[in-house]
Amino acid sequence: MNRITNPFLVYGYAGPDYFCDRKEDTQKLISALRNGRNITLMSPRRMGKTGLIKNAT
Repeated sequence: MNRITNPFLVYGYAGPDYFCDRKEDTQKLISALRNGRNITLMSPRRMGKTGLIKNAT
């Protein structure tokens, strides 16, 4: 029997090549931080909050 492997990354940040559909969010985050505003990211777990921060830096 062949074992099916999960094609999705399920942990960690693998870099910008695997970070998709968040360009607008990334730009908003960078803009807010450059303007000295405080940011709160709220979302259910495993939705990409840490990845968004790492992608912006």
